[in-house]
Amino acid sequence: MTPRARTPSRPTAPRTPRRVGTTATEADEKYGLDWHGKRRARQSAFTPPATTLLPCPEQSVDWETTRNVVIEGDNLEALKLLRAGFTRKVKLIYIDPPYNTGKSLVYSDDFSDGIRSYLKRTGRAEDGLRGGDAETFGRFHTDWLNMMYPRLSVARELLEARGILLVSIGDEELHNLRSICDELFGPQNYCGMFVWEKKKKPSFLDPNMGAVTEYVIAYARDRAHSPPFVAGVVEDGKKYPFNNAGNPLGVLRFPAGSVRFGCGDRRIRAQDMSRGNIKTRLLDDVTIAQGVNQNPFRLEGEWRYSQATLDGFVADGAELLISKVPFRPNYVHRRNASKKTSNLLSYRTNGVPTNEDATAEMRALFGADVMSYPKPTGLLKYLVRAITADGDTIVDFFAGSGTTGVGVMLQNLEDQGTRRFILVQRPETLDARDPRQKVAAEFCRCIGKPANIAELTKERLRRESLRLRGLHPHAHSDLGFRAFQLVAPASRDPRNTQELT
Repeated sequence: MTPRARTPSRPTAPRTPRRVGTTATEADEKYGLDWHGKRRARQSAFTPPATTLLPCPEQSVDWETTRNVVIEGDNLEALKLLRAGFTRKVKLIYIDPPYNTGKSLVYSDDFSDGIRSYLKRTGRAEDGLRGGDAETFGRFHTDWLNMMYPRLSVARELLEARGILLVSIGDEELHNLRSICDELFGPQNYCGMFVWEKKKKPSFLDPNMGAVTEYVIAYARDRAHSPPFVAGVVEDGKKYPFNNAGNPLGVLRFPAGSVRFGCGDRRIRAQDMSRGNIKTRLLDDVTIAQGVNQNPFRLEGEWRYSQATLDGFVADGAELLISKVPFRPNYVHRRNASKKTSNLLSYRTNGVPTNEDATAEMRALFGADVMSYPKPTGLLKYLVRAITADGDTIVDFFAGSGTTGVGVMLQNLEDQGTRRFILVQRPETLDARDPRQKVAAEFCRCIGKPANIAELTKERLRRESLRLRGLHPHAHSDLGFRAFQLVAPASRDPRNTQELT
């Protein structure tokens, strides 16, 4: 037998050395926030809506003329319906979602199924063992995240290129809210966080410290195109000093004829002009004639502004003033430019009211405490003014007491604007057996309305509309709203078709 020729062996590719300490599980890991149900929450943002809008003219104010809208129903369904007509058309979305207080949420898509099922699904319970406080809170964090994630995902689609999302939030979910907003909007579009002084006196229910603040986080659709958040206009004639003690020493050169002097026409020799903690040294002689410097001069000091900023002031013809010796140059504002807001919202500094003020507003309007923890209208009016302009659309899909709508009305009355609001509120049932809801449920019964929060939202707007018309009888602002309900498609009468836009 002739021996069979042996096939030459193929060269073996060298093995890639395995990284020390790396396992298959570790290779799949990545930075981010994960929780049970996240995939389903993400998918729910893309499922088509299962409802449609039923017009309710009898529940509305100025149905024929108003552009404002109030939708009663699940807010995720409403957002999906709004997507058809308002994608990239909304300037501001403000929401005040339910804070995570360790209680079950009412939203039908939150995938919450009780602590026992949660523990079983997450491998935390076997043979009847129950989880501890950490596991229990894990379930509530999961519920809250599953509720918020798809809503924020759809909401982002509504924002225009310059659009802004604002979310009121407490300490419980602040870190998780930042994480999911970073994922949906991108961390580069985080604009900052307002700190709102919500109380004048601290609450000492916390064992460690009394809380007086909450937060409003801000994200832009595209921060590169987002507007500055304004707090009104700068006062005409306001002086802004160049000196800023503590900054690094530098030299500024002032061109001839660029500075107006208030110390008379004369020649001033170079000299040290420092006083107290202000360091200033005149490096050149200056000749002043007809109230301005006839020659360029240099000042050494600790400056607020750079040479480039100074050159920009001069190029724009801005007023620069030195009143006397020693020299203390000032930039004098002579235009109605916007003044950028600070991130502190306080009754002490910028007149933003507190929760106590909000409670007093509701009592004056309803004669009873029908809403728990309402936001004050002054807070929403401040935020609306800071971000929006004439003709902009504002959306709030956790409308609650309707404060956002009232804030828009008030700002329109102030500047004769034509902003419009779209509010969404789920008809959450008010339980007359619950001491906190008893007053509100009884109020709804007395006015012949179903006992739910959406009815309080609409009633608040109707009463505010009537009140504001009395205070501003000659105003032409839009103080009405069109009411809609979310219903199954078969429930809608096609003869009542109305476009939201």
